[in-house]
Amino acid sequence: MQNLSPNAEVALAVVLYSLCSGSLVLVNKLILWHLPFPSLVITFQLWATLLFIFSAKIVGLLEVDPLKWEFVVPYLIYCIAFSMGVFCNMKSLSISNVETVIVFRAMAPIAVSFLDAIFLGRHFPSFRSWVALTLIVLGAMGYANSDESFQSQGI
Repeated sequence: MQNLSPNAEVALAVVLYSLCSGSLVLVNKLILWHLPFPSLVITFQLWATLLFIFSAKIVGLLEVDPLKWEFVVPYLIYCIAFSMGVFCNMKSLSISNVETVIVFRAMAPIAVSFLDAIFLGRHFPSFRSWVALTLIVLGAMGYANSDESFQSQGI
């Protein structure tokens, strides 16, 4: 990637991230079809991740810092929130179709932009970003109105 221009590198990163994210959703949906226990699937995936990291450390492929409680404790809240988000995503996959989950995941930046401004003191999105966020919302509304299998559950 050293020969790519910065714009091409960003575009490649976005495409590769999208492919990874989309394929992960599809694989998780397939797994949940055969094993309809979201919390069990997540537990296996998180343990597999830990096993991969520590195996790579043992064979010298990764440099992993030792766990220190002074650093672990502050990140516990983040880890719990991350795990809850993953569980909600898996639960959503188990009760709805993949397209619906992808649309609602695409809307996450809207919430993040408000929460960043409110809790972290960052700036609210620029006009250009608001246009992009509005297009995301309009696309989600268009999808929800046109998909015959979309069902709103809740209020």
